[in-house]
This record gives sequence, C-alpha cells and structure tokens, in this order.
Amino acid sequence: MYRSFLLFLLIAVIISSCSRTKIDPCENQKPKSTINAISDMLICFESVDSYDLDYSGKKKLVINGQLYFPDTKKNTYNAIIMTHGSGGKRRYHDKYVDLLTEMGLVVFQLDHYAARKIKYDKTFSKVSGLTFMNDAYAALDILKTDEKINNVGYLGWSQGGVGPILSHFKFVNDLLPTKERFKAAIALYPYCGFTFPGDSVTETPLLMITGADDDLTPEAACRNIYTKFFRDDNKIKFISMENARHGFDNPFLYFGMTFDELPNLKIINDDCTLTITNAGEIENMKGVVINTPKISEYFLDKCSFKGVTVKYNHKATQKALKEVSEFFSKNLSME
Repeated sequence: MYRSFLLFLLIAVIISSCSRTKIDPCENQKPKSTINAISDMLICFESVDSYDLDYSGKKKLVINGQLYFPDTKKNTYNAIIMTHGSGGKRRYHDKYVDLLTEMGLVVFQLDHYAARKIKYDKTFSKVSGLTFMNDAYAALDILKTDEKINNVGYLGWSQGGVGPILSHFKFVNDLLPTKERFKAAIALYPYCGFTFPGDSVTETPLLMITGADDDLTPEAACRNIYTKFFRDDNKIKFISMENARHGFDNPFLYFGMTFDELPNLKIINDDCTLTITNAGEIENMKGVVINTPKISEYFLDKCSFKGVTVKYNHKATQKALKEVSEFFSKNLSME
C-alpha cells in the first residue's frame, strides 16, 4: 500500500512538473555577443533555429543558459556546456553542475526549450538532436569570447547526446559556422543512430555512457559507432552500465515507470540509420532527407516498437559521475 502511494505521488509530481508554464527569461532581451563574467549569471545569446546543419532560410532566436562558477576563484577556467534531453532541464542535472564546479570548472547549462515554447517533447520530433547541437556551438562561441575561459567540454543526455557524438567527427564540425572546437565530449544514454564512412577523420575525444537495458535509446547503436571508429588514438571510449535503463541517473524514476506509447528504438537498418550530407542535412542511408518534425515523426514510428521502461539506478549513477569527472579531468587539461 505504501509503495502504491509513493508511486502515485511520483506520477503526480512528474505530471505537474511537465504541465508548468514554460517561461522564457530571455524573451524581449537583447542577446549578448560577448561576455566577461566573474560569477553565476543568466546569459541570453543568439542561435539559429534549424532542424539540421543547413541554415539557409532559417531564423535566429535567443537562447538562455545559466552560467555557474566554482567557489574557488581563478584567473582562468576550463568549462563545460551542458545540454538536456527531450524532457528539458531537470533537477537531477544539478548533481552534475555540483560535481563539475567542485572540480573547478565553469558550467554553462543550456535551456533549448524556453525560446521555442516547448515544455516537453514526448514525440521526440519537435526539434532534433542537431537543433540542440546548433545551440551548443553558439554557446561555445560566446563562452570563448570571455578571456578567462580556456578549454571547453560538451555534456549531453539522450537526445542532447547527439551533439557530443557528432562533435567527434571533423566533417560534421567543419559544417558549423565556427572555428571553435570542443576539447572533449560526453554523451549519457544518447541516441546513437548515426553513421559515417569508416575512414572519417575524428577529432573531439568522445565518451559514450549507455545503459545495458536501455530500450528507448538502445546501446547497440552506440556500440556500433564505437566498434567502427575505435582506433589506436584513444579518442573514443564506450562504457555500458549493467542493469541500467534510460534515465538511470534520475532519482524521480526510483521505482521505475513503463510508458506504453513511447518509441523503443531497437530497429537498425538503412531506413533507420542516419547520416549527415555535405549540405548539412539529416538523411537516412536510403537517401531520404529528414528535415521537419512531420517527417521525423513518420520515421520514428517506422523505426520503433512501442513500450519503454525507465528507472533510476544508484550504482550506475555513481559510476557515471566518476567517469564524467575522470574523462573531463584527463581531456580538458590536454593541449
């Protein structure tokens, strides 16, 4: 009886948190083009609102990001840009902010949804992982205008993990309108349904952390990327968390929940595996361009089963925090 009550309370909290009005703190604010911050502050900056990396005819919008500084002040810092998944910014992300700032890093936590008037993308198609990636690189550009910021890392969850994975490939980075590069990237239980030719040049060191029992973004696709692009340069690392499902680091999912209508992305074939064209468009391996929410939703339905279980795993969470700390400590300090 007590367990049933707690589960009911958990569902009520999740539903209520997703139904709150989405407030955009940067609405009617002039975006900054440079920063010179010394303490925690909200930054309004400009990004392109694009489903892919083809920016022709795409409008600009003002994104908000919260800047966090470590307690110990220094003359220069390394930094991390944090990008959420389809559920938006959530309280469980705070433990990563705390971890990274305690390491002496500046954290720039982005909100991709407020400017787009999105509360929660249960269809996984209103925006794409590349939409998040565009915002992250715009954030990288403005962060690097601050002379106190040295190397910058990239940390993303689920759909927000697409950008960290794609940042591994020089070809994709070269499509972005910036010369700035992330020094290291981490994707937590990401969507990994992309591929590139085996001889593709790689640059940004990448860590993928997946759940062995994840049925929303199954780790098989991430394992395929690792197997194809593992080389002697040690630029890519893959860690599978035993008995871990999607959202394993979110305590609100302590008892676990099953969603009968969410897509289980276990189908891997030419219809469902994506790549990036020379023009920056998202395309499946049969040459079909996927550049709108409607087309994306069609392929998502075609490339999935229904039914997903999400659940918190304390052991996996603690290991993930340790791996995030060690990977950024090693790679951000490398010149």
